[in-house]
Amino acid sequence: MLPFTTIVLAGGASSRMGEPKALLRFGTETLIERVVDRLAPTANEIVVVSGPHVRLPSLGSRARVIEDSTPLQGPVAGIQYGLQAARNEWSFVCGCDHPFIAPAVARLLVERAGADSGAVAVCDGSPQPLLAAYRKSVAAIAAELLASGERRASRLVEAAGLVEITGDDVLAVDPSGLSLFDVDTPEAYRRALALIAEDPTR
Repeated sequence: MLPFTTIVLAGGASSRMGEPKALLRFGTETLIERVVDRLAPTANEIVVVSGPHVRLPSLGSRARVIEDSTPLQGPVAGIQYGLQAARNEWSFVCGCDHPFIAPAVARLLVERAGADSGAVAVCDGSPQPLLAAYRKSVAAIAAELLASGERRASRLVEAAGLVEITGDDVLAVDPSGLSLFDVDTPEAYRRALALIAEDPTR
């Protein structure tokens, strides 16, 4: 297995949630702590990309936190900063809003990237740029897009030519399918809490 960095993006505006998603409570921990803890066993290092508008809890030695020099530019900028900071050639990138992310999904995407620029999970026909593996060189592509005024993460996937990994492939390593579940709205947050209440081992 190739060594890889896990990059967790935690500096978004969270406009639909109404509050920073990274700080949402899940029992005794915040969402960012939950995601970092879930991914820690499979990564050589974890980099959390945030911004001065989010006061993250201390992550100690679990993760290295870096701040966007110009925050709130969107996920393309977060991916760029994370890749530049990563110590490995390969990185798995996810948002901080995936409370059920399975480490096996990170490994799958890095393994399937092969000699390409990376690999991206596809859900219901749509590539998920924040469930993807990226080669370090994709940072330069992200910088070019930002310089042109392009902030859509979907364009980064296209420009980098990422290999698409189907939902069935994801389900093969995470039969629950919950790795694809993101907490993007208050309704989704309530659903996530309900899922944990039903089964605390999730």
